[in-house]
Amino acid sequence: MLPKRKLPMTRKQKIRIALIIMAVILTIIAIERIYNMKPEFHVTASNASDYGIIDAKLTTREKLEDFEYLCSVLEDNYPFFEVNKRLHNIDWLGNKRKYKRLIRNTKNDAEFLIAMHQILSDLNNWHVNILGGNGYRSFYKSYYDYYSSYDNPYRYMSIYSVFSNPHVRARYKFYGITSEFDNTNQLYSDTQLETKILIDDEVAYMKFNSMGGFDVAKEDHKKIKEFLREVQNYEKLIIDIRGNGGGYDSYWKYIVSLLTNKTLSQNYYAFFKDSYTNKYIHSPYLVEDSKSINLLDEETLAQFPEEVKTDFDYYKLYRITINPLTVNTNSSDYIDFKGKVYLLVDSQVFSSAEKFASFAKDTGFATLVGETTGGDRVFEEIPLFFLPKSKFVIRYSRELGINADGTINMETRTKPHIEVDPTPHEDFTKDKCIQAAIND
Repeated sequence: MLPKRKLPMTRKQKIRIALIIMAVILTIIAIERIYNMKPEFHVTASNASDYGIIDAKLTTREKLEDFEYLCSVLEDNYPFFEVNKRLHNIDWLGNKRKYKRLIRNTKNDAEFLIAMHQILSDLNNWHVNILGGNGYRSFYKSYYDYYSSYDNPYRYMSIYSVFSNPHVRARYKFYGITSEFDNTNQLYSDTQLETKILIDDEVAYMKFNSMGGFDVAKEDHKKIKEFLREVQNYEKLIIDIRGNGGGYDSYWKYIVSLLTNKTLSQNYYAFFKDSYTNKYIHSPYLVEDSKSINLLDEETLAQFPEEVKTDFDYYKLYRITINPLTVNTNSSDYIDFKGKVYLLVDSQVFSSAEKFASFAKDTGFATLVGETTGGDRVFEEIPLFFLPKSKFVIRYSRELGINADGTINMETRTKPHIEVDPTPHEDFTKDKCIQAAIND
């Protein structure tokens, strides 16, 4: 039997099929446009000058190339992708298509800056951010002040490409001359140090909002030493670091050295991924004396989370040791405080402040009161790099800090001895943290 021969389509059939195809295409386009209109794929921004940047009129392709570069750097170095999944249910690397859509919808450089800020905020880490003009100048000034005691600060700063590259400085309308510092604050300069007596001859109180450095620390330390000498016979000293986002370790270490009457010491492990920071000796962010994770024995590795063995290549063991300032060192610094120290903490305690909190708990220096801290205790310098097309500067965390109990510091943070509502109150009799310390 001969097969049936297909009859050619009629003109009406062809038109019908064409209309169906067109309808499908239009439906897909409509759905795509509706989906693209979702607020999560759009940002709004002010003029570029409001963010301290120039508008270089980046193309969409240039923006996407910068984003891909960012992803490659973070994938090679950033330690907390898995922690972010567990704590916040965010698969940052898995969200790349979503982030690219957001970037494609940006209409200018200012919107790109805001979009990148929004994208990085999904990592839920205050050590990860993109700098605007004010931030860039504050970092520049702080580094300059750090090296100002050397014969030529600019020579030492030249190893940092984010400060020496003229295109980066141009992006932020900044030329690196000291006259531009007039309206620029150092990082962590706003300590707002406060000292007072809560109960005469019994309870003293001290608060600072950041760990200041340089001249700020010198002035604060003078005031702190005088205050501690005044209250050295008190039963209790309350140190309030609620809301303290960190700064310089030297700020809090000096305070501890004044108050302790014995040497305090604690070890902490930190792990790093295989990255340029370990490979190239000329990098300013080289982790000196880091060792291969393969040198750790199985018993030691077993103390840490599984991802340490699978995702990290280098480790370093850090030791914090603080000795009391004695008469033999400097008689004017000697304070014979025999009372109890209480440290008030909350979820905003981060970075250097986190280091203070964890060290104070682990060594028994203080009783912690409040809520679990914010984490990310770091020892190494936090890297800064710039994106190749936009020249925007990115800061990112690269250090997986481990707590004394073997948990990841960024995940479990530091839990206080006494858990209580950490909300500050201007009337100390109604402040639950302060009252918990007084009544302990």
